[in-house]
Amino acid sequence: MINDRKYINCLRTQSLWKDSIFIFFVIFICVVSMLYVFAKSLLILLFITALLFILLDPMVMRLSRLVSHGVAVLIVLAVFFGVLIVLMSLVFHTILPDLAGFVREFPAFVTHFDSATLLSGLPPEFMDYGNQVLRDAAVFGVDIVKESIIPLIRTFSGVAEMIAVPFLTFYLLKDGRRIASSMATFLPSVHVERFSPFLSDVGTVLGSYIRGQMLISLVSGVVVFVSMSVFGLPYAHILALVSALSEFVPVIGSVIATVPGTLVALSYSPLLAFQVLLFYVILLKVNHNIIYPKVVGQAIKVHPLFIMVTILLFGHLFGVTGMLFAVPTVAVGRVWLLHLWGRESEF
Repeated sequence: MINDRKYINCLRTQSLWKDSIFIFFVIFICVVSMLYVFAKSLLILLFITALLFILLDPMVMRLSRLVSHGVAVLIVLAVFFGVLIVLMSLVFHTILPDLAGFVREFPAFVTHFDSATLLSGLPPEFMDYGNQVLRDAAVFGVDIVKESIIPLIRTFSGVAEMIAVPFLTFYLLKDGRRIASSMATFLPSVHVERFSPFLSDVGTVLGSYIRGQMLISLVSGVVVFVSMSVFGLPYAHILALVSALSEFVPVIGSVIATVPGTLVALSYSPLLAFQVLLFYVILLKVNHNIIYPKVVGQAIKVHPLFIMVTILLFGHLFGVTGMLFAVPTVAVGRVWLLHLWGRESEF
């Protein structure tokens, strides 16, 4: 009986190493690891290009029904990058200088409040401990702002190869499917039949995730901007930008985004800080209990606990940028496992 079980396990292992999906993922992980170690800027370049392809390819395919495929690609890219240039111009002329000012002045905000008012109800022997806790909270808030925003700015501003993104995206949208079909002619038909649905499901999952995250990010940014303006807080647009970007790191990012706004409000009054904190809590509950499950959760279908552990792990290993890639990695990994086990119907 034991020998039979070993024989079955041996056959399963041999068939696994002949599986095209398994081999692809092993090669893919090895290539990504090498690029991360030796050419991180190129990895970021390829990731952004793949992201744009997933976002724009459905639009190109719809427009191709009306005009030729090449013309459709040109129109979609022209509109997309035209809007992007306008937004980037707005960012560099208004938001980026204010962001630098916010980072520079944030320590003053978090230390400019009367701790005696907050601690007036405590016994005298607890006053020193309470002051120390507040000082630690201020330092924690400053560290969050610096460690969350500055690395992202340095990462994307330091990639000089970004100028190649439009050209790579153009050729990928125009000839990507043709190149894939040409490569498929060199593979056995059994591998093509097994591999094509896998790539299709990966594109569907990533497309749904990216569009859902962009929608949640936009909604959060607008709501935070309007609310902070109503509260009368300075740098309302910066706090909105922090909240919008933080939504790309589910669960953890939205919790961290509450810290800057709450501490800025605390520099004015404890009551205002409580109101701002209550607003962030309500926004977090609405996003992650109502909007997120309907918009993103249906595409990923992964338990939030596993997502949180993965985000923490990627953040520990790769920093803030790694946290951005955690959820897409989990989503693609789930599709890979389902196809590897022959359970595509659960997708």
